[in-house]
Amino acid sequence: MIALFDSGIGGLTVLRSLVRRMPERDYLYMCDQAHFPYGGRPREDVRNDVSAFAAMAKREGAEALVLACNTATAIGLEAARQAFGPHAFGVVAPAATRAAAKTRSGCVGVLATRNTCETHAYRDAMNTRACEVPCPELIDLCEHGGASEEEVVRASEGPLAELHRAGSDIIVLGCTHLPVYEDILKTLTTPWAELLDPAETLADELCAQLDARAESGHVECRTTGDADMFMHRLQEELPQVAQRARVSHIPVFGTENR
Repeated sequence: MIALFDSGIGGLTVLRSLVRRMPERDYLYMCDQAHFPYGGRPREDVRNDVSAFAAMAKREGAEALVLACNTATAIGLEAARQAFGPHAFGVVAPAATRAAAKTRSGCVGVLATRNTCETHAYRDAMNTRACEVPCPELIDLCEHGGASEEEVVRASEGPLAELHRAGSDIIVLGCTHLPVYEDILKTLTTPWAELLDPAETLADELCAQLDARAESGHVECRTTGDADMFMHRLQEELPQVAQRARVSHIPVFGTENR
């Protein structure tokens, strides 16, 4: 079983990439929607949350833990490895490596949460210049769904303009929520930049380290938020996965659970 963790539905983009490559694997998707968004959450709280969910994954017997959240990776990857073990993977490093290799202008743009940007996780993971720009309004639209194209464009224009002015020719979608609106973002950036989805680079790395053994193909989802609302978003984003998924609510972790 492979476990994934995110603050909300964004990690479903990572789950999609993994299911596409390893469809017969079992998956445990855990999300902390009660504390969404992680972009402005105190860093110590993020580390504590990551540790608690990593411990859950270990208790459930997961073979690997994927932090399908850039903020959780930037702040809590070491905490995850302490609680789970060495097979805890983050989304930042594989994407940073590929982006640095692809840029021709020498400037990689990163759209992400404020917390991810302030850690400079992408800048520190690549050997080229990085322009890291927060886009909280766009991330919020991705989480809740139902936004019109006009709303998405309006929330994207300011951050994208900043990346364009900086000379970015590769843009890392540095929040796993953002591929929800990848088609719109691609339309806005195609003349001057290429988008890079960290879900794809992470899935490539994971497939190189894990085998695609046949399990039951079961998907279990646990959220600290509303289970019915989560199932609704799962049906919108991954309808085929939703058909075989079970969704349940779990309590918000307190210090006694950590």
